[in-house]
Amino acid sequence: MNKKNSIIKGLFSVMNTYEFSMITVTQIAQEANIGRKTFYRYFKNKEEVLEEAIELLFTEYASKHENYYSPKFDILIYNHFSFWNEHLDYLKLLYKNNLMFYLFKQYQKYTAQLNAYYLKDKKFDNDTSKYTNAFVTGVFWSMLYTWIENGAVESPSALAKIILNSFENKVQEEK
Repeated sequence: MNKKNSIIKGLFSVMNTYEFSMITVTQIAQEANIGRKTFYRYFKNKEEVLEEAIELLFTEYASKHENYYSPKFDILIYNHFSFWNEHLDYLKLLYKNNLMFYLFKQYQKYTAQLNAYYLKDKKFDNDTSKYTNAFVTGVFWSMLYTWIENGAVESPSALAKIILNSFENKVQEEK
């Protein structure tokens, strides 16, 4: 395992015991079996470690072709929650430490990529694209946040069904 990954694992290991706000670089370095100088060779602070960890999760998510390029919306939603279900321990630590906004920032970055593919047939102006991305980011992040907040008891398929039902009910009401 490389030093960067050791530091990331060290942070999350320490987060199992201590609140993020109370964690020191020394604790992370000790958990990663490195010195403080080595820590600072890779990261400026613990927040940067957290950002890198979340970036790596999103990179892993994006590397799975079916997560971004499914032709069916229900499969796309199911894959999304299945992925996060696999990383539930990380999500619970982020939630417990009031750090879900770091996840939100990555959603903002990756949603544009998703929408660029999924809505490729639509001709959106800049404002429409911006607000469409904000809408999708809000839906997925809020659902994830609420799921964690409520104990993450629903399965990925149940969450996908909830989202689809909410959209379908709205469309049916407008007819």
